[in-house]
Amino acid sequence: MSNARDMINAHLFPVLGLIATASSVSIALSLRPIAEQSTRWNTCYTDSLAWYEANKPDWTIQDKEVFASNFCNGGVPVKPGAGFQLAR
Repeated sequence: MSNARDMINAHLFPVLGLIATASSVSIALSLRPIAEQSTRWNTCYTDSLAWYEANKPDWTIQDKEVFASNFCNGGVPVKPGAGFQLAR
């Protein structure tokens, strides 16, 4: 019995280290698509803000930010102002 216990104790730390390493790599690989989507969204948002700055100078900053965020999240384009009607 002592021999089996000594063998388990001798290999426990390397096995747990291997499991922890594999888990960390798995988590890092699963976060990559989220990071890529965040990069695409940030690019869309900054490009949309630049477009609104150039084409809608009379809109407030808050309107530009709201509409850029709405566009990048896949929302329907709407006109700013009271009631927010659909743009046609």
